[in-house]
Amino acid sequence: MLSRYRNFSLLGFAAVLSCFVASCSDSKIVQCQKIAQISQKISQQAQSSRHSQDPQKIEETAQRFADSAKELDNLNLSDTTLADYKKELSTVYQRYWQSTILMLKALENKDIKTARLAKQQVIDTSKNEKTVGEQIGQYCQGSG
Repeated sequence: MLSRYRNFSLLGFAAVLSCFVASCSDSKIVQCQKIAQISQKISQQAQSSRHSQDPQKIEETAQRFADSAKELDNLNLSDTTLADYKKELSTVYQRYWQSTILMLKALENKDIKTARLAKQQVIDTSKNEKTVGEQIGQYCQGSG
């Protein structure tokens, strides 16, 4: 009889502990909002310098993409699906940074072939960003 009581109390303790842990982690909505805040911030910054011809301003925007990627990487998410999307979005931001820096260096060196390659990388990355963004949006709007 004592053995049954001990098993029951361990199960009860485990249930209470799992409820406590679940309540301590952010909800799916909160985790989605964290990703959205980072994404909106970099989007606004990129829009503000979209038509800039100033290499320094373009480089600063590229650095903001790198910073946003790091910010995403440092974001702790308990939702494994969101964690995967976060990694994909971080990769997108890293690619924007790399492609933009490559383009700036190519233009500085008057290397038109490399500049065109970098431009195509930015276009491809933009398509990838749209896909990942749509996936995140669909997942975050779903129940859970």
